[in-house]
Amino acid sequence: MSEAPPTCRIHEKYPEIECTNSVLPGDTEDLCILHSHEKGKGLAAFREALRARWTQEDAEFYDFRGVYFPDWFNPLNYFGSREFTKAADFSRATFTGAANFSLATFTDEAHFYNTTFMDWANFWGANFIDWADFGLAIFKKVAEFCGSSFVEEADFSGAKIFGRIDFQALNPQGKGKPPPSAFHGNFRGLELSLGAVLRFQDLSLAYCEFSGNDLRQVEFRHVEWYPYRGRQSIFEEMLLREEEKEDPWFWTRLSRYAPYSPHPSELTDKYGEVERLYRDLQENYDKARDYKKMGDFHYGEMEMHRRPNKWRWFPFYWYNLYWALSGYGERPSRAFGLLICFLAVLTGLLAWTGLEILDPKHSASFGNPFFYLLQKVTLQRPTWAEPVGFGGKLVAGLSVLLIPGQAALFLLALRNRLGRRR
Repeated sequence: MSEAPPTCRIHEKYPEIECTNSVLPGDTEDLCILHSHEKGKGLAAFREALRARWTQEDAEFYDFRGVYFPDWFNPLNYFGSREFTKAADFSRATFTGAANFSLATFTDEAHFYNTTFMDWANFWGANFIDWADFGLAIFKKVAEFCGSSFVEEADFSGAKIFGRIDFQALNPQGKGKPPPSAFHGNFRGLELSLGAVLRFQDLSLAYCEFSGNDLRQVEFRHVEWYPYRGRQSIFEEMLLREEEKEDPWFWTRLSRYAPYSPHPSELTDKYGEVERLYRDLQENYDKARDYKKMGDFHYGEMEMHRRPNKWRWFPFYWYNLYWALSGYGERPSRAFGLLICFLAVLTGLLAWTGLEILDPKHSASFGNPFFYLLQKVTLQRPTWAEPVGFGGKLVAGLSVLLIPGQAALFLLALRNRLGRRR
């Protein structure tokens, strides 16, 4: 009785992959025709093995894990414009030639975890209905996701980029609030080699995460970020704000010396990482001369610096005052409105405490306190009137500090908003 032929030993290299195919004759690693790296494996037999995977109806998913696609294999005939009616798993696969998935539709999960693309990876117009997993994928040359659609999360965390990868004009039908064209992309911890290019163009990054990256090296062209209170912000800030609601770090810090207090919160370090991302984006957009978004990212950087500070809850903390009075020098309308308020309130207080006209002596009318303060804060010395009592002198003294200071903040904010364009 003859012995059964030996089966593929791919599981010895990747324990999660099971394969019952026979070993390819002559393969030094005892791998089957799908997993073998031998250049001499036949095209007809390779196609037949792929076809067997396609027609395996009892399989829960299309199993292409660890498959080694030779450079002479054109995947367009198999994967281009194809509809994957169940999950497709290409984890740890290697495409030595072009990987062409243009116009393909993945109705279930698509796994390209730790997949190696040695040449062109073409996902032009591909439609990912469910989770798209490209975590730890390796892109050696060019990868295009132009016109691709991501309905659920697209995970590229830890991917290694040696050439160029483009995300352009995406048209997802993703869920969520503004903007409706946003997709949820995880780009944490990417590895960009020297000279590598990562480009995002004509799309929304409102729900994308970039922690662990140097965003100074990334190209952003006509992209939109998460709209938050009139400014462009990154999604990590929104996640931190939600996390902060569940972990009130301030009270943890305040009571950390108590015997029942938990360990110090990790939010401080997370805010520092988002602050760094905002700083990188400022430098990036400064090179592109996009000063509007650059100002928004400066606002975000200052917010990330202020919020984790232990003095944040003290009203007269410097950063709180800088935020409230001028939006970190980025909100001229706020600064101007407060300037008008200061002038109106101090004028009313001076009129209430009393202002005496000296020649001849009589009580001031309603307009006199205003002109008196106006001369006072412009460093003139009005001799035609003087405040009455301690209260009046206090109001006059404070006006010399508050109004010019707020005027300076207004001019700074106006310069930051408009003057950078020169």
